Formats: sequence, C-alpha cells, structure tokens
Amino acid sequence: MTAEPVVYCSRHPEVETALECGRCGTPICPRCMIHTPGGIRCPDCAQLRRPPMYELGPLDYAKAIGVGLLLAPALGFVGALLFPSRGFGGLFLLLALFVGSAVGGLVAEAIHRVTNGKRGLGMQLVGAGTLVAALLVRMVLSGSGFEVDIAGLAIVGVGAFAVWGRLR
Repeated sequence: MTAEPVVYCSRHPEVETALECGRCGTPICPRCMIHTPGGIRCPDCAQLRRPPMYELGPLDYAKAIGVGLLLAPALGFVGALLFPSRGFGGLFLLLALFVGSAVGGLVAEAIHRVTNGKRGLGMQLVGAGTLVAALLVRMVLSGSGFEVDIAGLAIVGVGAFAVWGRLR
C-alpha cells in the first residue's frame, strides 16, 4: 500500500490540507477557502465583488444630484403652498408624517429610476440632501425665514427615513 503524498496550502505552506479549489485545483486550507455558490474556491478564483447596484460612479452621482436639484425647488414650492409653516396644531403634525413618507418615497423612487437602480450610502445622502434643500426652499417661500419649523422638520425626518430605507 502506498501512502498519499502530503499536500500543503499554497498560501500557507506550513499547513497540511486535503482541500483544493473547485475551479483551479490549487491546494487551500480552511483559512483561505471561500464558499461560493459554485463550491469552495481559492481567493483568486472567488473574485468577490460588490453587487453592481452598489458600484457608484461619477455619472451616477451626477444623475442623482441633477434629479435632486430639480425636485428640491418643486417640492419646496408645493410645500410652501400646501403647508404654511405657521398656524397648525397637532393634527397637522400627524399629517406631516404621512406627507413626509410620501415625499421621501417620491425622492427615492426618482433617484432609483434615474440611476438605473443604484443604491448605497451616496444615493441615501443625495436623497436626504434633496429633502433638506426642499425644506429650505419651503421656509424661504412661506415667509417664515429660518424659524424653527416643527412640521417641516417632521416631514424631512420621516422623508429621510423613507429615502434611507429605500436606497440602502
């Protein structure tokens, strides 16, 4: 009976192994093996990448910022018309929560469509920035200046939460 030769990991020459890459056959140890949908691979064959939806380039940011620059003044204008910053009580604040959710969803969907489904921290920040810019436009147009606007802050807070969740 012949003994099988001892095989060592190609990356860790001091470690004996009986494992090999399912693609190239390179000997690997448990420390450097990577489980993939196609089986166990060495780090070279696994080539783990981020999903394409999270790979953001300058053009993606330009598109997202462009749609934000178009939406912010429009949303601020509509907000100033429909929701003046003074004279509303608790019921208006409750309505602001629903409006914030809808506005956040609208901004997130616009960014999602114009960037072909890109997401991630950069897109989330652009969406939240769009909502803050819309609030500033609303405050200027409604004549409140830069007083504390509880309803506006509630709309932006809930909207940013919606944007953050949709573009994560």
